[in-house]
Amino acid sequence: MNILLVSQPARDGVLRHVEALVDFLLAQGDRVHLAYSDFDASEQCHALIARVRAAGGEALNLGVRNGPQPRDFPAVLRLLGLIRKERPDVIHAHSSKAGALVRGLGLLGLRTPIFYTPHSYYLMHAPENRKARMFHFLERIFGRVGTTITMSRCESNFAAQVIRVPLAQQLLCENAVDFDLFHPATPAERRALKVQFGLPPDAKIIGSVGRFSPQKDPLTMYAALAEVARDRPDVHLAHVGQGELAPQMDALIAQHGIADRCHRLPYMNDTSPFYRALDGFILTSRYEGMSYAVLEALATNLPMVLTLAPGNESFGEHGFSNLQWAHPADVASVANAIRTWRERLDCEEVPNHRAVAQKRFSLEAAFLPVRTAYFRAARAGAP
Repeated sequence: MNILLVSQPARDGVLRHVEALVDFLLAQGDRVHLAYSDFDASEQCHALIARVRAAGGEALNLGVRNGPQPRDFPAVLRLLGLIRKERPDVIHAHSSKAGALVRGLGLLGLRTPIFYTPHSYYLMHAPENRKARMFHFLERIFGRVGTTITMSRCESNFAAQVIRVPLAQQLLCENAVDFDLFHPATPAERRALKVQFGLPPDAKIIGSVGRFSPQKDPLTMYAALAEVARDRPDVHLAHVGQGELAPQMDALIAQHGIADRCHRLPYMNDTSPFYRALDGFILTSRYEGMSYAVLEALATNLPMVLTLAPGNESFGEHGFSNLQWAHPADVASVANAIRTWRERLDCEEVPNHRAVAQKRFSLEAAFLPVRTAYFRAARAGAP
């Protein structure tokens, strides 16, 4: 097949998803093209571009940001030029900006079959918000075009009930994780990696990977750690990420005097060694599509703390043995979940997380249905 993938984010979960999909499609013998944006691009993005070109595909820099801007218009024209030149069998847009550009062309008469993966809709936890209503109205208009691929039952229900995308126009395909790259650590390896990352080797480290953004809500996580720090002197937090909430996080850490208990690490292209340095994983998001960080922690067989947020809730369906739940934006609830996580470490339980996840979240399970849908859409022609 001849496939065009379009994505605006050039790092974090969306990029990891696109990267895994590209590699899967190339392994099937497909020809893959990539339209991307170099705004805030990671080394991982540049490596992906190189792989696409080395395999004979085109890579086009759209140069756009996630919000509307004047440069969107020339970007659309360049995208249309790439489509006319390469004549892809299908186009698959990832995230809201790419979805607007590609599906906008569909509304204007583009006949190529279109797929769209939102990677979580804006403010899924607060659809009544005024700004959210505006974004969801736009998603509703664009949702008439092509097939929407959702990543969790929560996201699928949101698409149907709020965005009003009929279930017949949806495809539910959960995210996937590379179980060869992400795997459990031995106690000796964990201790050595703690030292390598500058973490206290004898502490119990609960870690997180995610942007410093309102969606991920790290402020609740840090405030909860401050509560736990009063009675659990061996619990430390390690966090990989960056983002706009960094100043507020610095202020919170200083206010509670927990600088010696918080370890912030810079962005990593390969986070697998970081997970193996941890004793547990935590994610305090307000909403998700389906978090890659959670999947990576499951593959590493880490016990974890999650908020009962849209997207995260889906993980409660699979029978994971050591998953503590907390309420979103509730400091006391998150603190209690961390305390329970710490108490259960003393029992030396081995979670079933990796074994369960391997049955559900393999690369083939995630992407084979997508490729099958590509074939059907290309064979039937544009909807």
